[in-house]
Amino acid sequence: MGGEGKSLRELHAQLPFLHFSELAEAHERGPAAAVDVSWRLLREQAADAPDFPEFGLLVEAAQTEPRLRQLSPISSHWTLGFRTYTGRRSPVVVAIVPSHAGRPYRVQRFLHEGVLGEAATAEEAAALAVAHLPPGLGPATAGTGESPV
Repeated sequence: MGGEGKSLRELHAQLPFLHFSELAEAHERGPAAAVDVSWRLLREQAADAPDFPEFGLLVEAAQTEPRLRQLSPISSHWTLGFRTYTGRRSPVVVAIVPSHAGRPYRVQRFLHEGVLGEAATAEEAAALAVAHLPPGLGPATAGTGESPV
């Protein structure tokens, strides 16, 4: 009854107490599916935060930028980060802090530091983030970007 090589659904059929997230299942379908589910979950998070509309505006603006849309998004303390790998611990290549309390949107090199610039609107912040992406950066791929030991 080993679990090697089995899908999450097959494991659940053998072990009914085993539960997994929609994102885990999406990872099984490939990086594009994981990116799509991650974006949808971010939109749901934004919809659940009506008292912080700037986050929702940021998610919407970032998703309309094709180069950001192909990356794996992550949110930490309302900061929106973008990764080139779908793995949980993969590094962020650029991040955007939403406008709050009259402060501008901030584009950063990392989730919580390394300010690259500021923007007045979510759309301007998304465009600025795109301008700071490495050239030729393609869609997110599976993994974390770390070399196996």
